[in-house]
Amino acid sequence: MRINFCANAVFALLAAINLVSCGSADSSHIEPSNLAPTIVALSPNSSKQGGPAFTLSVVGNNFIPSSTVQWNSISLQTTLISSQLLTAEVPDSALSSAGPGVITVANFTPGGGISNALNLAVPCVIDAPKTASTQSRARVGAFYFDGWSGPLTNFHFHGLPFGPYQDRQPLSGWQDNSTCAMEQQLAWAHNFGIDFFLFDWYYNAEAAEPSDNLNSAFDITRSLPDRHGMKYAMMYTNGPPFDTGVDGWSDAVKVWVNYMTDPDYMRVNGKPLFVFINVGGMRADFGSAAGVAAALDEFRAAAVAKGLPGVYFVGDFGPPDGTIGEESLDDGFSIAGSDGYDAITIWGYPFARTPVNGEVPFSGLSDGGHWTWEQAVSHSPLPYIPAVMDGWDSRPWGETSAGGFLMWYDRTPQDVATFLNDAIEWANANPQLRPEPPPAPPLVLITSWNEIGEGNHILPTVTEGTSYGDAIANVLMTTTSTSARAAPTLNSERQ
Repeated sequence: MRINFCANAVFALLAAINLVSCGSADSSHIEPSNLAPTIVALSPNSSKQGGPAFTLSVVGNNFIPSSTVQWNSISLQTTLISSQLLTAEVPDSALSSAGPGVITVANFTPGGGISNALNLAVPCVIDAPKTASTQSRARVGAFYFDGWSGPLTNFHFHGLPFGPYQDRQPLSGWQDNSTCAMEQQLAWAHNFGIDFFLFDWYYNAEAAEPSDNLNSAFDITRSLPDRHGMKYAMMYTNGPPFDTGVDGWSDAVKVWVNYMTDPDYMRVNGKPLFVFINVGGMRADFGSAAGVAAALDEFRAAAVAKGLPGVYFVGDFGPPDGTIGEESLDDGFSIAGSDGYDAITIWGYPFARTPVNGEVPFSGLSDGGHWTWEQAVSHSPLPYIPAVMDGWDSRPWGETSAGGFLMWYDRTPQDVATFLNDAIEWANANPQLRPEPPPAPPLVLITSWNEIGEGNHILPTVTEGTSYGDAIANVLMTTTSTSARAAPTLNSERQ
């Protein structure tokens, strides 16, 4: 017979600490020990003092159904999403006084334990203005991808918090769906010498992406009483499933014009700036050059009716893969020139060189940018705004060229800063292509501020810190050339 060693007192003690009674001396009934949890990231990682309640995402390892997130040792209502993700409800009472909130996770016995601690800053820390925020060498805009407001299980975060690219975590946290995260980014950008964010703007965004408001950061920025010196504008991402089509155009125009009445909305030649990501898509929607021109005229008239001087329209198109040395971009320039736009830009060209599998030197990317600018010199009938890609490494998302090549570029802060300097010098060397003539500073764009899934980003991250922004600030505060590359001139290159 088996001998039962469990007296009543021992049984009660074991039950109180969440153990199962041993029942018998048979070792097959002993439960395995829980592992101790670890935390690697919090989102958000800061909050305004006195702010509203919010859902905190905790990224780590060894999470189990009984894991509990703790705020200063007080247990919060916790939900297990996976072994690497917990969410917890932070009440507004936790934010009533200055922090930090010390975040830990508890796994109970058998085994288990308390995780390492990460601090959630209360109140939100905003950088004070720095010298580069007053730079006047160029008017610099940075494209802002508005896809980071959803849960960390959203496909935009693929390969990032839970994959091999955790080092791309922004210093403001993975998500940007709080006023603190947006204020931090606005202040950083302006301190780097950037003048405005050019937000991707999506029509009917919530219907197409029910788990993610793709205009969230734009909406938060508009709501802020203090934008820390930054302005903002929109790039309409026309294309399925986010284009207005003919039927939704007039309603969208009313929304856009209302946004443009904000004094902080970016203006070019005194007019609100509005960018179209795809001039070919507009032509497809409205059927002809005349159809697009009529749609743009409707938009201009609506702006005038609101007391604005019109709208400054910039059309964009992308080069086909492997285009450098093979063909010109004359067709794209011709479409943009005939459809009623005021200027042209080409914001992305990662596969303009012949795609390959693997890593390519940054010079391959900057060569693509210089080539698009040279095409503008030769073919553009309109002013042209040069765009500087600050990188391309889409391995988290697995984005490939049309031929299926997974290609990425190495980069350093100085690579990006030098490329930006090249764009400024090119604009100065080609004054007849500038949207605003001298003595106004040239207008240049950076692609992008926060495309961490595609690896073209300059916002501060946990591994890079502010190194990319600091390098850009140094270039913008420098009045002498730092480029070894000769900029083509309008007279020498135009055909």
